Amino acid sequence: MTSRLGVMLLAAAVSSSMTLTVAPLPAQRKEPPPTTIRFFGRVESVDVERKSLTVKHGEIAGYAGAGKTEHTVDDLATLKRLLPGDDIRATVHPNDPVLHQVQVVYRRAPSTPNRPGK
Repeated sequence: MTSRLGVMLLAAAVSSSMTLTVAPLPAQRKEPPPTTIRFFGRVESVDVERKSLTVKHGEIAGYAGAGKTEHTVDDLATLKRLLPGDDIRATVHPNDPVLHQVQVVYRRAPSTPNRPGK
């Protein structure tokens, strides 16, 4: 009987030391939506294979100084429609090179070659 009591006490001690303590999950933080910045510029070049374009732009407060920058776009179909010389507007986020919601604001008329005799 004593050995049975000893086994039960030992089992109780082992099971109490093996109790799993589950830490509460940290409260899920709701990330604020990313800051959106309006981007305006002129398309310098489009590279469909690399899925990128180069845009010349003025200073964009909170995003980039004036210059030429390379970007990708959030929609490949939009990239395929863009032409060098297009003035565009888009939405960007700090530290993110992707142009979102790209729209052509102005497209220059294609130049026509001089025709002889006219």
